[in-house]
Amino acid sequence: MLMHVPEQLVIRPPSEAKSLLVRVVRGCHWNRCAFCGIYDLFGVPYSQRSLEEVLKDIDALSERYGDIFTTAFLGDADPLSLDASFLVEVLQHLRLKFPRVKRITSYGRASSLAKKSPEDLSTISRAGLNRVHVGFESGSDQVLRLQKKGTSQRQLIDAGEKVMAAGMELSFYFLLGLGGRDLWKEHVEESVKVLNEVKPHFIRIRRLYIHPLSRLSEKLKNGDFREQTPEGTVVELKYLLDGLDAEGSTFACDHANNYLQVFGRLNAEKGRMLGIIDAFLALPERQRLAHYASIPSVI
Repeated sequence: MLMHVPEQLVIRPPSEAKSLLVRVVRGCHWNRCAFCGIYDLFGVPYSQRSLEEVLKDIDALSERYGDIFTTAFLGDADPLSLDASFLVEVLQHLRLKFPRVKRITSYGRASSLAKKSPEDLSTISRAGLNRVHVGFESGSDQVLRLQKKGTSQRQLIDAGEKVMAAGMELSFYFLLGLGGRDLWKEHVEESVKVLNEVKPHFIRIRRLYIHPLSRLSEKLKNGDFREQTPEGTVVELKYLLDGLDAEGSTFACDHANNYLQVFGRLNAEKGRMLGIIDAFLALPERQRLAHYASIPSVI
């Protein structure tokens, strides 16, 4: 009989839908991004779990499921803010209890990654962390400041390069619409600079959803932010993709709130992907508007 009940995560990437989920921290220690209301929505304040608690959860998960998982995800928002020694203990125990696991991933803030030494990141990589999901969101310093992201273009580049140099895969998430109608060109152009320099393994696309509990919702109400139109986000997607020269990166619109599901390998499939976007934009306006109305806005 299973006596200990493992804690549950608040959120994980869509690509980790079939992964074993292990909660290492609760909530987000930053939790100031204007566009994000996730942890407020679920009422989860930030707290660090003890090593004993996390290892106990892993034991309980092993007892419950056996050795059936091939991938695992560490949550919540930013386990890479923790000491390397803590993460190494977690990763080693996880791999001991789940020997079939081939890939372990986690979220990581650029600011946390920037504080880690190359040696610490290499140690974490060798212990078994294979991929880091980074909410890059925008390469524009102006947009990053507006949205209280707590990072910069330079830090995003440095953090991304450090992760890849340590031997881990890197997923960068770009958020369509984050610059609104006023800063969309800068949002795209400066993001292209970051992506072309870093060339992350994955460029994952999301569309901004302004949650009613987010700080950005207040900016929208008082006129400090003008929301991008649905068609504007598709135009952003086109200009972003058109500007990319990130050989080997996988470009993926892998979320239910994207208006277009475009997926392919750069640079080989760039032309095909642009063709999909151009074909959609060439449709009659009524068809495009009906399509936008059919896509839900979700976190």
